Amino acid sequence: MRFLLLFPGLWLWTNSLQAQGSTDSCRCTQVFNQVHQKAAANYAGWADKVNVNTRPAFTRLVDSLQILARVTTSDTGCMTLLKRYKAFFRDGHFQVSLRASGKGTTSPVRKIPVVEADVRQQLLKRAGHRKPIEGIWETPDHSYTIAVVPDPQRADALVGVVLSATNPAWTPGSVKMELLPGSGNSINTLYRNAAFEVERVQLTQQGNFFDISGYGTWIRTFPETITAAERQAYEQAQSPLEFRQINPGVAYLRVSNFNVPKAEVDSLVKAHQAALARSPLLIIDIRNNFGGSNSSFSALLPLMNTNNFQDTHSYMRTSPDNIAAEEAMVARARAGKWDVDSVLNAWARDVARAKQHPDQLYRTEGELIRIDSVLPYPARVAVLINDKCYSSAEYFAFYAKQSRKTQLFGQHTGGVMDYGNVRNQTMDCSQFILRLPTTRSGWVDTSPVDNRGFQPDVPISATEPDWVAFVVNYYKQTPTSSTR
Repeated sequence: MRFLLLFPGLWLWTNSLQAQGSTDSCRCTQVFNQVHQKAAANYAGWADKVNVNTRPAFTRLVDSLQILARVTTSDTGCMTLLKRYKAFFRDGHFQVSLRASGKGTTSPVRKIPVVEADVRQQLLKRAGHRKPIEGIWETPDHSYTIAVVPDPQRADALVGVVLSATNPAWTPGSVKMELLPGSGNSINTLYRNAAFEVERVQLTQQGNFFDISGYGTWIRTFPETITAAERQAYEQAQSPLEFRQINPGVAYLRVSNFNVPKAEVDSLVKAHQAALARSPLLIIDIRNNFGGSNSSFSALLPLMNTNNFQDTHSYMRTSPDNIAAEEAMVARARAGKWDVDSVLNAWARDVARAKQHPDQLYRTEGELIRIDSVLPYPARVAVLINDKCYSSAEYFAFYAKQSRKTQLFGQHTGGVMDYGNVRNQTMDCSQFILRLPTTRSGWVDTSPVDNRGFQPDVPISATEPDWVAFVVNYYKQTPTSSTR
């Protein structure tokens, strides 16, 4: 069942509080026990992860966390326990999240007194000595405004201090992020999300805007602000789809996530069909693609095809919860017209067959994706990948490796693909979100991908400033016969 392979746990939960469960159901003991029970009943990787070799250590872990849960009174403290539990499985598709908490945080949020007028004055005074990231920044929706200034407690480090926020829990002076010492435009950062959890993330700056992986983009408003060219680059980056002709012989196509509706990718390919048909080289850029639905990229496969594409077999864990979740997903797909009827009908038939084999790992054979022809152009395809490619983006890389005219360029993928088709689990306490993989890929027994990823055919250094130019130059110097 290859219909939805959702991206891993960098979910963007809103700041608004959702309806909570009862006080008892939100006690950490109850929450932890329910997560444990749901995982044991529904997680497709359970038998692989909790086995004769690992069970003693796992049992000790569960016993210790249950003891700690009895004395844990805050949501964020409970989340810390759940993260330790989740970490045992080493599976990015095993997702536990916390909505904006109504019960505070176990560790106080650090405070630094700030007055915006004083911050502006100091930024101007330090004009010749500021680090590139310093300044006043805000989110595009104006929900947060922060000042990135030197950390008074740590040499060479910076802090992002809240100046204003629509979330009343984030009062002025609260430290939203700590930027650790380092150089370059990619900065290791300790970031507190809306639920007050501290996460280690990567902050990547491009002039007057920066991106935090999983938490979106911020724009500088003082002392410099975003230029017209930067605004155009920012808006272009926000669009998940892009096509451009780099030169008469090279076409470039970017898909930054596979949550894009299939029809939109189909339309993009169709609109530029003539240009693709006269371009010897096509660069498909899927960097930073967290995944989504495999159906989104079906229009890209004919561009890479040399001898069709073979899926591996898979197993669905046919628990009652998983069957119900899959049936609900099929209904959503039909209502939203996610794909053509023939595909949705095949999906429904697979679920119906799996339902006849309850409470087991039910095997589905891998599909051979047949494509009628091999296109003369593009004659070569380069797929750009990096360690932020997850799930169905990795499945695209799996297909690309089956094409003789396609090569992978860049860095290894994120390694979150062995267990997929992530589905919501109903929690009694709605402050906590649990999502579990319901299927197991056949390659787990022979060539597991989790925590390893797919390796590029042609590595590109992370310090290389322009990966697209690198690929173009590579093919200028590489004869056609050297491609796979």
